[in-house]
Amino acid sequence: MTRHQLTATLTALNREWAALCHEHRRLPSSWRLACAGVPADKGLEQVLDAVRADPDATLLGLLALHRAGDPLAGRVVIQAMLGKLVLMAVRDAQASLPDYLAAMWERVASYPVNRRRRRVAANLALDTLKSVKSNRWQLGSELPGLHAESVTGAAPDPAAALDDADRVLAEGARLGVISELIRATMRCVYVEGRTGADAAAVLGATPSAVRQRCSQGVRALRASAPVLAGQLVG
Repeated sequence: MTRHQLTATLTALNREWAALCHEHRRLPSSWRLACAGVPADKGLEQVLDAVRADPDATLLGLLALHRAGDPLAGRVVIQAMLGKLVLMAVRDAQASLPDYLAAMWERVASYPVNRRRRRVAANLALDTLKSVKSNRWQLGSELPGLHAESVTGAAPDPAAALDDADRVLAEGARLGVISELIRATMRCVYVEGRTGADAAAVLGATPSAVRQRCSQGVRALRASAPVLAGQLVG
């Protein structure tokens, strides 16, 4: 992602965090057990200090609060992990910080607090990285249809693979397997190679909507793979 995009996202997050710290200068009473190391008259910044001092216990407490319906606890986890998310995004030529943030929120919401109680921060970071990588364009495994490798047994030609993807999407839309909206969204991601955040900006959608459309489209195309292959071969 560009430096401008990174700076804009970080600025927005830090402004939000500053506002939250101002609003929550004392911890909610429901946090006392989860954040036992933080005095009741302290605020969110001190919770971050507790994460640094005792990461597993504090993060597990916050994750449990989030699972119980407290979104503020999840936001504190995001802030605690923000430095790592920035590093991963900077090193990634394809995914952006919003992509990593979206993936981290998913991990925060689904983290198994009763089963994975050690190295919580490392687990969250690794799971987030895996999630971003798994959502990345993998043409041969995601889109059914004709690919150079499947036809010739040779290594796929990237240009031919892109052409195949475009043909599969166009045929899927023509047959009514996917809608035109889903075709356009998938083309943005799979053919043009845009990140979820970039595709969302182009399409006037949210990154989560882009992911949902792509997931729905992939499932529909896979289910109709024999029909699509027959049409494309013919």
